[in-house]
Amino acid sequence: MSKIDRHSDFTPSPSPHEQRILMRVLGCGVEELVTRFGAENAIKRVETELRRAKRARSRKLHAFWSDVLVRIETQKHEQRKSEAPTKCVARNHAG
Repeated sequence: MSKIDRHSDFTPSPSPHEQRILMRVLGCGVEELVTRFGAENAIKRVETELRRAKRARSRKLHAFWSDVLVRIETQKHEQRKSEAPTKCVARNHAG
């Protein structure tokens, strides 16, 4: 299975409505947010929106921001998995 297929199975691309919410609140899409601020800061911003949704008692927004958080954490985890073998190989050649 290709990388694109595997990624789309777990994290479907946002609908046009979800994209509008992201653009209105964050000013960009998920991938651009992670690129612009880094994974850690992107997670913090999404967690802030998640708390706001919880305070507003909005199940739809809470579910939406939970999905966005999962999407970012999945991307972060996949990046770590792809970087790990590279670091091991570099260490073996240096020693």
